[in-house]
Amino acid sequence: MAGRAPQRHRVPTGIRDRDGRLHPAAAVIQARLAAPRRAMRVTVLVLGAALLRALLLPAGDLLSTAVFAACLLGISWMECGTPTLTPQTLASHLRLKRSYRTEARLAWGDAPSAARVGRRARPSPASGEGKVTAPRGIVAGAMVGAVLLAPVVTGRLSARTLSDFWTWAAIAAVIATLEETAIRGALYRRWSEEAGPVAAIVAGAVVFALIHLPRYGLGAMPLDAAVGLALGGLRAVTGRVMPCAIAHTIADWGAWFWA
Repeated sequence: MAGRAPQRHRVPTGIRDRDGRLHPAAAVIQARLAAPRRAMRVTVLVLGAALLRALLLPAGDLLSTAVFAACLLGISWMECGTPTLTPQTLASHLRLKRSYRTEARLAWGDAPSAARVGRRARPSPASGEGKVTAPRGIVAGAMVGAVLLAPVVTGRLSARTLSDFWTWAAIAAVIATLEETAIRGALYRRWSEEAGPVAAIVAGAVVFALIHLPRYGLGAMPLDAAVGLALGGLRAVTGRVMPCAIAHTIADWGAWFWA
């Protein structure tokens, strides 16, 4: 073939001039194989942050909480810079090789139809794209927060004063938001990529119960796990982290008055 120019030039350009870059199918497989490591990495980091908080408790609640918050913020920030494995990100990777595919089809008379070219992939559960609007997400978060408070509102009020509530409430809201950003955001996304939303909900609930173990003990683990399942379900239904943060904050605020 190399010595006969007419036959050589009939070979499609995409086949003749192929470079050494990774094929799209191989890139997809490689990304899928990397997902378990990412999910486990986020899980270990969140649990490590909680362990560090527990070790710092003798130095004061303010210091331990500040370090815990900084760790969660760092985890979420780090994961924001890592691309999500979704049909959209895979499509951008596939576009790098589109010239090979298109030239080969044109050479063999199999041009892609406009319907196939224009078709868009459905959003992935792991992509973090909201399934509901922000206002509806706020309402959903408030409703779930009220449901989480239902078992305790029938009990006696605590002796804590309202004057001390406001500073604590601001700190609780920040910590709850950071916990949800790390667990229902980064951790949920990675586990959903690897094993689906159900596994992501369960993994998030287990981590949620474990990070509260040093502060509330074994007796509170079933309740914490149930709350984690509810928040994970809210994340799956709404596709947003914000409703989870709202529900978590409302539950924490209610605990000031009734726990």
